[in-house]
Amino acid sequence: MLEHRLAIVTAFATFLLLLVGGTVNATGSSLACPEAFVICHGTLFPEMTGGVLYEHGHRLVAMTIGFLQIGLTILLWRRRPGLRKLAVLCLFMVLLQGSLGALTVGLKLEWAVSEGHLALAMLYFAVLIYVAWRTRSTLDRKRPGALHHTTRQWILIACAAIFAQILLGGLVRHLGATLASVDLPFHNGSLWPAGAPFLLKLHMLHRICGVIVGLFSVVAAVKVFRAVAGRTGLRRLALAIPMLVVIQITLGVLTIATFRAVPIAVAHFGGAAALWGAWVTMWLATGDIEPAQQVESGFSGGTLASGSVTG
Repeated sequence: MLEHRLAIVTAFATFLLLLVGGTVNATGSSLACPEAFVICHGTLFPEMTGGVLYEHGHRLVAMTIGFLQIGLTILLWRRRPGLRKLAVLCLFMVLLQGSLGALTVGLKLEWAVSEGHLALAMLYFAVLIYVAWRTRSTLDRKRPGALHHTTRQWILIACAAIFAQILLGGLVRHLGATLASVDLPFHNGSLWPAGAPFLLKLHMLHRICGVIVGLFSVVAAVKVFRAVAGRTGLRRLALAIPMLVVIQITLGVLTIATFRAVPIAVAHFGGAAALWGAWVTMWLATGDIEPAQQVESGFSGGTLASGSVTG
């Protein structure tokens, strides 16, 4: 199923784009290209050095994903009639994301626009995972029985908590609060310094919420692991989440300890995106979402003939 494979490729490419976007902020390259759209210093292919390498590289990867999404939208429209609205939504999200990226540059990194850009990127990533799930083969569809409603609630809350923590982390980056405190684990021995300026409070809030969300994710993963006995794939995913949490918290500490070394900061952002993707996948895999019906077409005697409908 070409549309399923293309959805997976586009999702992985989007994850790569998130990492590339993380390097733009971490290297201070967000305004390396003064133009708000695809060109940089008057050309589509400027000299890729310094900040231009990261900023314009980010744009080129984003353009590539735009072309992938156009292809995916066409395939979904032709082969999955039940997903036509979703196909158009994905394309709209890409166009809106490009517009927010342009506004980010045009408004000189206005934090509210940057946050919207980040939020939409994560939502688009999640929607692509959903598209991949809906276009999977009907042969892969298993009916082991729905999970208890309470377990699904834990998964849903974990998704919301990770998403909120990602936005909080984005706010820390966009407002320049990443190194508001370089003391570990507390600031001057205090978890919440009295009379601290706003950026320091924001920084400490991100630390506190990181630990809380991480612990919640571990507990939720344990609950899912116990609830999905006999489902090997889901159990492996549930086991992976605590490991991702440990890695993510470690990377957060190292981001401060290394004074925001670029590879560490980018890996920290990537870890957050990986956790978000893992929980979204968990939500889909524990539900009862059927694959969308597929309409196969072929040429017979020079005439387009409709094939069978599966699903």
